[in-house]
Amino acid sequence: MNRRTFLTALVASFLLVAALPTSSAYIGHQLSRADVADFSLTDQNNSEFNFSQNAEKVNVVSFIFTSCPDVCPVITQSLKQVQMGLSEEDSNDVQFVSITVDPRHDTPERLHEYTQLHGVEWPHLTGEQSLLEDAYATFGILVDEIVIEAHISNTEPTVTYVDTNNSTTELMFSPTGWTLHQSIVDSANWTVNASDSEYGHFITSIEGFEAPSDSSWWWSLLLFNTSSMTWEESPVGIDSVNALDHPHLAWAASIANHSGLEHPSGDDASMQIVFPDSTTANHTMSEFNAWHLSMGAFAGADINTSMPSSQYGHYMDSIDDVTGPSDSSWWWNLFVWNQSSDSWDTSDVGMDGLVDPPHIAWAPSSVNQTDIPTPDAFRPSSSQSNPMICNGKGWEMGSGAGKHCMCDEGYEWAEDDRLSCVSTGENEQEFSVGHSSITYILKGMKPIVAWTGDDWKADDFLEDIERVLGTYSSASDVDSLPGMTLLIALSGISMAAIVVRVGVDSEEDEA
Repeated sequence: MNRRTFLTALVASFLLVAALPTSSAYIGHQLSRADVADFSLTDQNNSEFNFSQNAEKVNVVSFIFTSCPDVCPVITQSLKQVQMGLSEEDSNDVQFVSITVDPRHDTPERLHEYTQLHGVEWPHLTGEQSLLEDAYATFGILVDEIVIEAHISNTEPTVTYVDTNNSTTELMFSPTGWTLHQSIVDSANWTVNASDSEYGHFITSIEGFEAPSDSSWWWSLLLFNTSSMTWEESPVGIDSVNALDHPHLAWAASIANHSGLEHPSGDDASMQIVFPDSTTANHTMSEFNAWHLSMGAFAGADINTSMPSSQYGHYMDSIDDVTGPSDSSWWWNLFVWNQSSDSWDTSDVGMDGLVDPPHIAWAPSSVNQTDIPTPDAFRPSSSQSNPMICNGKGWEMGSGAGKHCMCDEGYEWAEDDRLSCVSTGENEQEFSVGHSSITYILKGMKPIVAWTGDDWKADDFLEDIERVLGTYSSASDVDSLPGMTLLIALSGISMAAIVVRVGVDSEEDEA
């Protein structure tokens, strides 16, 4: 299977960090780590930045990239809120540093634009790949260098939806476990029957093995835990599983011996089956196409679709329960974003034939393609100004439950409302958007606390900084902790995942 796969369209990088479970000392993950080695990189002002020479009593180090569609901006804004919350005395002893995981794209000029956009001034560092690899290594971070050709702009593919009222919404790819299940079952050509109730989908039979009505056995959903490297029964139903976090699924008869389940190999999305007689079957996704993208985007936004399969592949029958009229005066048309011409083109193939899709759009055939808005990734930020969006003080990112404002400098989310921007200081902000990355709090050169993901609260993070500043004199409390636990922070997506454009060939550069 090639590298442009279902999962790499979901998650383009992951970070590994040696850490311990949270103890009573800190809210974040308390660490037992040696000092990081010194390193020198280049900041957004094109000046050399030596870490040890600029280290303060406490150093906060995050890993981001400027073209990140969701996770990194949220982390940057969260850290900005933390910085604003420091007392004047503490702020003199705390240094914030952000290090790119995308050096090929993130030049000092790019990083300068990023800091200007987010209204922050702390060092944002880049440099030669070899120097950055040394920095990654000293923090115990592994960046998976996967290049996705469909992500030429360093963004995740999206679906622009134009409804019959000519209203437009750009949807992020945020598939559920049920979406992933449907994709793999279709690809494997398995026969699976399921019932749909108010509690979600329940599997009734797989390949002719039907669960009995007396519940003497049933089909159990298992998820692969990448931290413990074990299969575990899912605590939620298939519809509530986030496929970005759990790309490997298994259905197992409850009476079967589950020891036959294999560890997934590689990053490709997969599903295994354990039948009642303990025999197994497994399948790994062979490609990622516009059908998968459409299912994941619409399902993530909770928009109903009907995409039946025919001898010519899947076709769009209805969106949001709206079907084209029987006289074919219009139909749902598929468009593909052409980056070279900065325009939408009508797709010359069906959904299944559009492999590794970039940004696509679904619109009634009566819509003029020149009227379909440019995807956010290619739209100048100035053109996103709209008084009805984010109070006219920012622009929207994401879709569905994950949609939130990217507020202009001097503005932040309103309390309990991520779709409004208010003047800084008017409301205390707590960020709670879920994706993946990692941010460290160090005492000098020694990592003390790690925060994974971006769904942490600024107040909690700030409290950990203050604890390191004020209570770390009893260093033995931390240094004496035994062992290490491997934490795996998976990104993406969304919604949002870190796309690392390392090793791009010269033809891509010229493009």
